Amino acid sequence: MNPTWEGMLRALTMTSSMDRREFLKNTTAALAAGAGFAPWVAGGCSDASTSTRQAVTMWEFSWLTRREGVEAEYADWDKVLDELSARGYDTIRMDAFPHLVARGPGGEQVDRFTILPQTPLFMWGNHTPVEVEPRAGLVEFITKVRSRGMNVGLSTWFNDDPSHRAETVATPADYARIWLETLDHLADAKLLDAVRWVDLCNEFPIGKWAKGAYPLIFDGADPADPGPAISPWSSEAQTRVQQYLDEGIGPVREAYPELSYTFSFESVSGYNARELDTSSLDLAEVHVWLSSDLEFSAASGQLEVLLELGPDKLAAHAEKAPEVYYSERDRWLSTLEGLVDDWARWAAERRLPLVTSESWGPINYDDVDSIEGTSEWDWVKDVCAEGVRMAIDKGWSGICTNNFAQPHFEGLWSDIAWHQEQNARIKRS
Repeated sequence: MNPTWEGMLRALTMTSSMDRREFLKNTTAALAAGAGFAPWVAGGCSDASTSTRQAVTMWEFSWLTRREGVEAEYADWDKVLDELSARGYDTIRMDAFPHLVARGPGGEQVDRFTILPQTPLFMWGNHTPVEVEPRAGLVEFITKVRSRGMNVGLSTWFNDDPSHRAETVATPADYARIWLETLDHLADAKLLDAVRWVDLCNEFPIGKWAKGAYPLIFDGADPADPGPAISPWSSEAQTRVQQYLDEGIGPVREAYPELSYTFSFESVSGYNARELDTSSLDLAEVHVWLSSDLEFSAASGQLEVLLELGPDKLAAHAEKAPEVYYSERDRWLSTLEGLVDDWARWAAERRLPLVTSESWGPINYDDVDSIEGTSEWDWVKDVCAEGVRMAIDKGWSGICTNNFAQPHFEGLWSDIAWHQEQNARIKRS
């Protein structure tokens, strides 16, 4: 038996809820007995002496889409940016919405869009339609970031709108065009000095994000099917992905050579990404968690949360994960360090600085108890503090404390001292 993430994902999506429970039970038992599995991880390392180490957080698209109604944590940008600065962060990885800032495929410029909701159990973004103004918002927000002595790393998750503009960004030339126009927009506002790096697509080439490119890369595959991306890529698929790195970045770098460029990679398809020619990248922006380990993810209940199998799965995971983690803490931390080491070697071979904005413990997580009872975050803070230590020791140039350092994760956000302690370690090193 050789369970992999691909096999588990396919099996879980094809079975009933009762069968899923039995499948997880059997798979976890097999893993505990020593069955092999394909690693789910991506990461890297760098010589941090070339620049000041960054204390990074990810605010993705929530900075613009959670500003009204019951999801209004970012309504007051001045307030939340002051709170972020007080916690010691200096770099925000954020969605620049380039497909909406740029002109549409017909040459039309639109200032206001409706962003469609995320799935109900996804922890980030809006869960009802919201009206946003990406062009104006991007300039206003980055201006406020820079005024506080902070910087941004630009990325995109290609949020959907009723016209499905994200799907029209399909070829490497499309990627180059939207990013050129977005950087032109920021250059006109004299804000490029606040940009640390440009990530042309979050976790490329996963179809959930790279909606338009995915069918071109994987022979017409449905972007909702992760199978082609997390399976071993054919030589043809690898060549196509390579074209996005080279031909997507090339024209943008030619116009703005002073900036740094990359495509971020997620963990499931990370072993494929490691085979790419990375000479067009200026840095590696990659995401690695303890939950990248299939055994931990299955045993702790994180897998069921990732697959959004039901509203009760988060509470079950928050209850089970601390028991699983603390019962064999040394073992799990050794597992995490092994994953970090693998990618440290990979990045060192390519002389790529590593910046990571999503990492260390769970991949998807959220508050379960009230702010007064934040025990659900204790194990997360423990493993993430160890992850920060590992990243410091291995010379990463940009380090996040976790991927929940955001106002809408109230339980973790409220522990100001913990954020300050971790970021002081990052900057002190």
